[in-house]
Amino acid sequence: MTRLFAAAQALQTRLPRPEILLGWLVVAHVVLKLLIYPMVMHAPPVGDESAYLNGGRAMSNLLRDTFSFTSPDSAELERNVVASGWFMPGMPVLTAPVYLLFPDAPIWLVRGYIGLVTLILFMVVLRSVTRRIGPGWACVLAVVPGLIPSYVVFTYGAWGDLCAGLVLVLLLVHLVEMFRGLRRGDAPSLKEGLVLGLLAIAVLYLRSSTAILLAGLGAATLLTAVLLLRGRVRVRALGSAVLAGVVFVLLLAPWSYFASDALGGRVITTTTVPTVMANTFGERSEICFGRCDPDSTQWFRPLRYAREVGRSTDTSEVEVLKVMSDYALRDLSKAHYLDQVVHNLGAYALQPNNFTGYLAPPEGRGLLGRTAETTADTITWLMYAPLILIGALSLLFQVCRSLEARVLDILTKLSLGALLVQPFVHIAGARYWTTAGPVFAIAAFSLLRERQLAAGGAPPPPDGVATATDATIVRWLGRVQVLLSVATGAVVVVLLSAVVL
Repeated sequence: MTRLFAAAQALQTRLPRPEILLGWLVVAHVVLKLLIYPMVMHAPPVGDESAYLNGGRAMSNLLRDTFSFTSPDSAELERNVVASGWFMPGMPVLTAPVYLLFPDAPIWLVRGYIGLVTLILFMVVLRSVTRRIGPGWACVLAVVPGLIPSYVVFTYGAWGDLCAGLVLVLLLVHLVEMFRGLRRGDAPSLKEGLVLGLLAIAVLYLRSSTAILLAGLGAATLLTAVLLLRGRVRVRALGSAVLAGVVFVLLLAPWSYFASDALGGRVITTTTVPTVMANTFGERSEICFGRCDPDSTQWFRPLRYAREVGRSTDTSEVEVLKVMSDYALRDLSKAHYLDQVVHNLGAYALQPNNFTGYLAPPEGRGLLGRTAETTADTITWLMYAPLILIGALSLLFQVCRSLEARVLDILTKLSLGALLVQPFVHIAGARYWTTAGPVFAIAAFSLLRERQLAAGGAPPPPDGVATATDATIVRWLGRVQVLLSVATGAVVVVLLSAVVL
């Protein structure tokens, strides 16, 4: 390990300054995107992409009707934006402009447009990270996940997972900057509260499973402000927090109201949890109080049955699905649950290349395309395996090199912990690592930097502790870090016991 850090230190001395290196890494990311585009440009919509793109068409028609002062087609919005309430409308909003300009946009144009949008978002993230926590961290993200081929493939997909992960990074670095102000005794401004509310609702609209994460980060930030501030400054901080919450609720309300009205039941974000829980952990042959209609998929069979029951009993399909889920889960054992959780975690973390194969032309790839796919898959694993391994290990250790490093460590642990709740309540797949990928990168390189300092491979940075208050903050941050690591370790022990036994 000491030799490895010495080699890394020698390489670092040969590299240009981070600001210059970042420019070259951005060029490399753009070149990689251009090389990958021909591999995916003619790929038809895969799975949930169809729903997101149909929603984008419907949103474009809503915009067209609005601009022409025509009543919107609410039936189309219910059918293609709300549909079954499975998906938040973030990606339909992002894809609407291309259909507004080109109503019959071919798939190559749609994928090119999505690739451009994700490129712009990636640039915004790198710029924000550079300004708020340093160009070195921006270089980290530009490499991983920015140069991981399967991640770049996913930048042309119409799913919201990747965009949600990038907006989450924007939220985290804003929280780091806000902590600096709290440490100085300054309350967050109303503008900061507005920005945090907008970033939080953007993450939720792109990926509904981030609700737990957003609630955790919000609670942690509010508690920190209350503990660090006093008097009128604390009141101003609470006002900023209230503004963030109001912005979040006001922007969530239109979707919740429209979805609830369309489905005849209360919908806050999505309706997928009961069906997914039943399909993931329950007895599938009992979801429809017996076997479902075999002429459909495992996701639509329960939905069709629930709609029929809802019509015949004058009940919302949302309520029927909850009852069906409870019935399918009635005999769930701890052993079966934990086995499925382990399977979900494997699907979440160990299938980074699946969508490189899925996003292919209908006729398949020729020799050149298959060679490119194999090369991309190999490079992905070479970069991804260390990322996921070290990132996972970082959850068990604490970063102590400086006060701000501790804050970033806690934010990444909270974020990854909340994101990894999904395999415990929801079926997982190869898409979802793209949400956690940037946060895993920050966590992994933070741990590597800590090990490098411990091995004497670099001079230690200033610890940032300048006052007695700072020393108290460090002490409490350390306790929180230990608590998070212990909680992670306990979960790991339980899951390993389930695998062994």
